[in-house]
Amino acid sequence: MAPKRKLTLAERGLAAFAVYWDRETWELSRSAYMADLDDLPKCPDSWIGWFQRALERHVRRSARARAALEVPVPERNPSGSQGALKDAGEPLDGFTKTHVVPADLKAKIEQAITDDRAKMGRMVSRSQFAREAAAAAIGETRARRGGRRLPLAPDPLPNKPPKRARA
Repeated sequence: MAPKRKLTLAERGLAAFAVYWDRETWELSRSAYMADLDDLPKCPDSWIGWFQRALERHVRRSARARAALEVPVPERNPSGSQGALKDAGEPLDGFTKTHVVPADLKAKIEQAITDDRAKMGRMVSRSQFAREAAAAAIGETRARRGGRRLPLAPDPLPNKPPKRARA
């Protein structure tokens, strides 16, 4: 009997979604996820679920609302591999990470980016769109927490951590 062929991402209704993360937004998103895990009864049980929810909310905003949430584009590292930069003592401010998201969500993101350009004259990359979605979700988490700080997220984040959401 031949081994079963693994389904491709597309066959499973998923798509690769590469994001250039600046270190600060990445770390804050992980901390906001940990805070939401404790504060929200219906928080996703993984960071990627939290991130997908942030993307979905950002897609549903109008082009004008997304423009109001604009965050600056992070400065890129000097050119070179991560290893070479580290060996040279250069700062490693950001990195690219590929996430797997539902294909229909990626299509909605593409449409929102097109809408932003057509309606607001604003061109954003997929990475910029993703960082703005994360920044908006981080802001929402901070607002819900009032003066309480975001927790430091462990590295790596635990898989399906137990929730402590209040009733």
